[in-house]
Amino acid sequence: MRYGLVLEGARDSLVRQLRVLEELVKARLEVDVPGMVAGVKARLESRLHLTAIPIDADLSNKPGPFGLGAVRTWAWQSPEARKIVLSHIGLRPVIEGFALVIHPGKRAAPIFGADLMALPTRLSVNADVYGARPLTTGVLEPLGENFGRLRSHDGPAWAREIASGAGLHARPSPRLVDDAFAALTGAVGRYMDVLTSAEEGSTDGNVPSQRDFFTAFHEHGPRRGPLGHLFGAAWAERYSRLIFE
Repeated sequence: MRYGLVLEGARDSLVRQLRVLEELVKARLEVDVPGMVAGVKARLESRLHLTAIPIDADLSNKPGPFGLGAVRTWAWQSPEARKIVLSHIGLRPVIEGFALVIHPGKRAAPIFGADLMALPTRLSVNADVYGARPLTTGVLEPLGENFGRLRSHDGPAWAREIASGAGLHARPSPRLVDDAFAALTGAVGRYMDVLTSAEEGSTDGNVPSQRDFFTAFHEHGPRRGPLGHLFGAAWAERYSRLIFE
């Protein structure tokens, strides 16, 4: 009798776990990444006077292998930013999401980096500013309560020396996609407030920050992840330089 009760309990536990997994997968499949990309692009266009930067055709639109979709990328510049890159990684079901990097021009402002990736049963969302401590302090701290609701942590160890220490780095359930996207776009808006009001300079004092940012993210970014494996080292090298350099 006792053995039968143990088996029944194990079966019930397994059924509950399978139901949770089913719900998570269903929530993941309902994540509207193209809609998020359109929303981010609209926010950029509403705040900054964007001018397109020409990029190679295979970086602008790279079809995925085996009919998996494509990686689409846009690059702009503005009076405040020397380069803005938005990339939609639409390789469902392998990986789907987007990344945004804003490199300031000759202004006393940090670099902004954000991404939201929809993985099979969870999300990965990040939004932070990078550079020298005087540039990063105070930018994202006002959003700490919102980030905390998503159980934000310190972010990757390899970026902590240049990160703000107050950014969004979380892996929430797909059920919280609306909260995650709201937190990310809140960070975008806060950064653009800082960028557009930052003091202009006659020389580019951001060179050391940009160098450190590129070194960290080029080493640990797309070249080492799924994109490098799917598209090869040469393409991933060029893609990484477009975004981070």
